[in-house]
Amino acid sequence: MKNTHKRLLGLAGLFLIVLLFSKYFGLLLFPEDDKTAPIMIGVSQTPLSAPFIVADKLNLFETKGLNVEIVPCTSGVACAEDLLESKTDYATASETVVMFQSFEKLGTRLLASFVESDNDVKLLSLRPLKINRISDLEGRRVGIVKASASEFYFDSLLIAENLLDMPVERIYLNPSELVPALLSFQVDAISTWEPYGYLTNLRSTQEVVNLGFKGIYQLTFNLISHTNPSEEQDMEAKKILEVLNEANHWIHQNPEHAMSLLAEVLNVQVHQIRWSWEDYVFRLSIGNSLLTNLQLQSRWAIERGLTHDRTPDFRQIIDRRPLEALKRQKELQ
Repeated sequence: MKNTHKRLLGLAGLFLIVLLFSKYFGLLLFPEDDKTAPIMIGVSQTPLSAPFIVADKLNLFETKGLNVEIVPCTSGVACAEDLLESKTDYATASETVVMFQSFEKLGTRLLASFVESDNDVKLLSLRPLKINRISDLEGRRVGIVKASASEFYFDSLLIAENLLDMPVERIYLNPSELVPALLSFQVDAISTWEPYGYLTNLRSTQEVVNLGFKGIYQLTFNLISHTNPSEEQDMEAKKILEVLNEANHWIHQNPEHAMSLLAEVLNVQVHQIRWSWEDYVFRLSIGNSLLTNLQLQSRWAIERGLTHDRTPDFRQIIDRRPLEALKRQKELQ
């Protein structure tokens, strides 16, 4: 009886050793993937992307079980292009970028706006040029980024001043070329967004004149993704929006800390962030004003001959479901 008991214990020990070795060598040959494939989000390197930068630095995505990898982009246009090429799963972009993509039916959906500004784009000149009002630009050269918020803002100012037919020479440049062109007097004014307004004031030895005014154009920065999502991807989008909502609340409560984080990530001085900070409204939204803005810009693009004349149905591009699901969840809580 004792021998039988000993044999049973010996067999049990041998079985345990075999099991442990099998597990060990199995892990070596077939290592477990303890992380899901990362969710790639293209994030434009601008203060407008503050909610994503804050969420990443504070590890807020991890709290929702999201394995997110931030992919830096030079602009919203570049982020959107990466999304279309399937280099990323989500992207940040202005509504103007979304509008132009919609004409081409490129398969993107807009999930929510996470920041707004009515003073991000500016029309700037230099005091020695003696241009003190928009009407003084008659016959002058204006540096513009073609088919962008830069051109839309400039045309909006002309319409507001009843000067749309005023002769102006439009000099189309890349965003990074605008400030050098103005400071070297190659153009008489530039229509540009931040941080180029800040850089103009920083680098100019002459007084900078702002010919525009607040409120004429409401810029939004938005989260976009691919169309035809699965149910799992809709849940994922809702979680990302939940993280952005928490990041926005943190920004409101810790503005100085938020600006410091942005300055660190964007490799700029804090006073550059502070320059336009008060112009930003950080909140999640997807209201009718966004739809109206898209429709208005699409009519402008058609009239300017920047695209074909078949206006997209933006109601099919704006996907309210993830944000509405998040709102219902918050109400239940």
